[in-house]
Order: sequence, then structure tokens, then C-alpha cells
Amino acid sequence: MNQSETDLGIANESQLLGFGIRLLSSRTEIDVNRLVALKFLGHWVGDIHQPLHVSFLDDRGGNNIRVSGQCSGNLHATWDTCLVLYAVGPDISEAVADLLQTIKPDLKAKWIASEPRDWANESFAISESVKTGYCEMHELSCDPSSQDLTIGTDYLDANASAVKEQLQKAGVRLAHLLDIAFAE
Repeated sequence: MNQSETDLGIANESQLLGFGIRLLSSRTEIDVNRLVALKFLGHWVGDIHQPLHVSFLDDRGGNNIRVSGQCSGNLHATWDTCLVLYAVGPDISEAVADLLQTIKPDLKAKWIASEPRDWANESFAISESVKTGYCEMHELSCDPSSQDLTIGTDYLDANASAVKEQLQKAGVRLAHLLDIAFAE
């Protein structure tokens, strides 16, 4: 936690989100601060749903794990871009339509009812999954992977549904936060 967060009385993720929502919803706040709050909320909600953003600091969230094959660079970039494009395709309008079509009311209600700490735990569970290739499980310990990964269709297929669901959760949760912020 940095000094400015401490000065604001922010002790956890929920309080940080609450501060952003209050700032965004304020009718007396200057527009530039409200815009910063809007950008913050969108970025933060997206980040917490990307599994490798909720992982280990020592390897920089998969940035130190090299990948080759259908995706190249590092594992973090694979999850930020390559795997997203594989899972939903390059056409944004089609991707949004497809993702929205499969969100059922019961899932939406469940996702909205959860807390930011739950969101982070969901993402970390994906990071720990064997199919992610991010870490090697030793009993209860998820130790950073010591091997580079070759990303093929099997890897992409195995992780595409997790990517789609994380995008859906992020969208539903962000929409809910914005509904709260802009409620009259």
C-alpha cells in the first residue's frame, strides 16, 4: 500500500473500489478526476480477472516464462493477447456478442454477489491450474515453472474457456460497478 492510499484510509481492494466509485459518481468532482476514476475502474477490473496479474511477484506474473509456438514471447503476453485472440477472435463486435449470449442470469447474479478478493482468488486458481503451465504443484505449493513452454493448439484449446469466462466475469462486474456509480 502506498502513502496516498494510506492517507485516504484505504486498507483493501473493496475500499479502493469504493473510493473510485464515489469519485466517479460525485456530481461535485471535476470531470478530469471522474475520467481518471472511470479509467481506473475499467483497468483494475480487467487486471484482476487476468490470471497472471494475480500471481507471483518474483517472476513478474509469468513475464519470466518464455513461450514459443503459436504464441511467442512470454507467458504473461500469451494470456494478455494471444490466448484472448484465440478464444474470442479478432472481431470485437462478434466477440462481445458471443460472450454476452452465453451469460445466464444465475451466473450473472453469482458473479455480482462476489467480492474483489473472490475475483482475485478465482484468477489465482486459474494460475495454479496445471493446464496454465504457470507453476508446478508440489503438494500444496505452487512453485514457479522452471521450463519454457511451447504453446500449441492443445494449450490454447485447454485455456480458451477460462479466458472467455474471465472476460465475461470482468464485463458483468464492471457493468455492475458502473451501475452503482451512475445510479441516481
